[in-house]
Amino acid sequence: MPFTILVIDDDEAFLEIVRELLARAGYTVLTAASGPDGLARARSDRPDLILVDYHMPVMTGLMVVQQLKADEATQRIPVLSLTAGTAEQANELSLAGCIGFIPKPFVAEEFLRLVADVLNATIGRKGRGESRGGT
Repeated sequence: MPFTILVIDDDEAFLEIVRELLARAGYTVLTAASGPDGLARARSDRPDLILVDYHMPVMTGLMVVQQLKADEATQRIPVLSLTAGTAEQANELSLAGCIGFIPKPFVAEEFLRLVADVLNATIGRKGRGESRGGT
């Protein structure tokens, strides 16, 4: 079963590019165009990895990460920031529980390698059900 990745970004064109890259690499891709929508998808779909932009209206990526990590249902899902944010913002995201930072713009091959590395490091060869406590 392929890994499921949720991408949360308010830029629809960028969201489509990332969705296409990940889908071609064999991942199941979920998308959300806002923080609140991303939180709802994370809770309902329980993806294996979440990629979140820092700069979004209504709810920043930092707020999304804080809420994901405060919720027992989503706190164990690894989160990567995918943004053009500053080093200070990357530090804030890290302190909130984000495990990495992929700067925009990125090279497609490097992006896919980083995603694969994170999935291998956090989930490894375990089945999807095992990675989420048997759900």
